[in-house]
Amino acid sequence: MPEKWSPGFRLPKVAMATSRFNAKEFLERSRNGRIVFAGDSIGRNQWESMICMLAQGVTNVSTINEEFGNPITKHRGFLSMKFHESNLTVEYYRVPFLVKVDRPPANASKEVRGVIRLDKLHWYFTKWVDADILIFNDGHWWNEDKTVKMGIHFQEGTTVNMTMTVVEAFQRSLKTWASWVIQNTKPEKSHIFFRSFSPVHYRDGAWNEGGHCHTSTAPETDYTKLEKEPVNNIFISEAVEQMQNTRRNMTFLNITYLSEFRKDGHPSEHREPGTPVGAPQDCSHWCLPGVPDTWNELLYAHLLLNGFRTKLK
Repeated sequence: MPEKWSPGFRLPKVAMATSRFNAKEFLERSRNGRIVFAGDSIGRNQWESMICMLAQGVTNVSTINEEFGNPITKHRGFLSMKFHESNLTVEYYRVPFLVKVDRPPANASKEVRGVIRLDKLHWYFTKWVDADILIFNDGHWWNEDKTVKMGIHFQEGTTVNMTMTVVEAFQRSLKTWASWVIQNTKPEKSHIFFRSFSPVHYRDGAWNEGGHCHTSTAPETDYTKLEKEPVNNIFISEAVEQMQNTRRNMTFLNITYLSEFRKDGHPSEHREPGTPVGAPQDCSHWCLPGVPDTWNELLYAHLLLNGFRTKLK
């Protein structure tokens, strides 16, 4: 694995699409269907982008609504936007680890405050069996700060492993995810994507150490300043490659390299209304319209190339 990105390393493997993003056509191809985004808040960022992009293809935007009456400002649980003209739902499920986060078993050490069940997926997975398009993302929460340093360790079966590294745990969780895909999706119906790691652009410190990105007002032009490839991408791409051998419509949606250039694309100090003065800058999520729109354009191109609902009824 190279120390730094190079211009030709792991670029998205997608040929030129026959057309640009066409919201009306995408809505027609997706009629009576379901598009599901599952993962952390960066996945929500992409979901929000998709809703805005598809809304350009409806004749009356008032026919789009959250299916269960939930405000889209809520950040936990799930949200489902209904496009009534196409009888399509575009759904987002917040599952930062994909696998289940649980209370420790009764026999666990007192220092274990919680566990991540590497062999059990979140119960949301039961809701996605019939989805037409599934877009997963994962990785931002798989670090020591959000796991072992908080007393959250890894469990398989009835055993809590106090020495397992976060890297190994992440790899094991991907095997659990892959097993679900094989058992619960239909090769002839479901188009499944696993998006690669979305880069962050904190400078002069981490998010909680005064890191910032507000001074970045243009894309990066110096290749030598790009960050190393996240190791999680290797594990995700390997898992997807193995899944492709099962005849699934699987795609590793590689957006890391192209997004790395957009150090200027984050909200930075322009946070949502009500954010306390002095709150950390947001150099993880992306402004809309912006970078996630490009991810969805690539997703759309892959769908066209893979014959998504080519024979429309």
